[in-house]
Amino acid sequence: MLRSTSEVFDSHLNLRINGDLERDLVENYSEDVVLLTLNSNMSGHEAIRASAARLAEQLPGARFEFMAKQVSGPYALLIWRATSQGYDAVEGADSFVIEAGKIVFQSIHYKLVAG
Repeated sequence: MLRSTSEVFDSHLNLRINGDLERDLVENYSEDVVLLTLNSNMSGHEAIRASAARLAEQLPGARFEFMAKQVSGPYALLIWRATSQGYDAVEGADSFVIEAGKIVFQSIHYKLVAG
């Protein structure tokens, strides 16, 4: 039985907070997921890995806070912020499309400010 949008979304957030990117990719992402950000227009698991590496580099040891989560049909939205030693991320917004139990599209936006 396929997982609901909420189940996939919650699994994704839990795995990422716990630092388990590879399990998140296998369980929650389509192999041909499309990722759009200010800096990239890529697809596939390598796109997600590259984005996660960029975020970790920009915000080493970051603490994330989820401000709001919304789900409607196949769509999900996460509003977030993060703090780290060098920079903080504010105005974070990730959008998702989840089909057949997998994330098939994600967009990511955030603004870095000195911490």
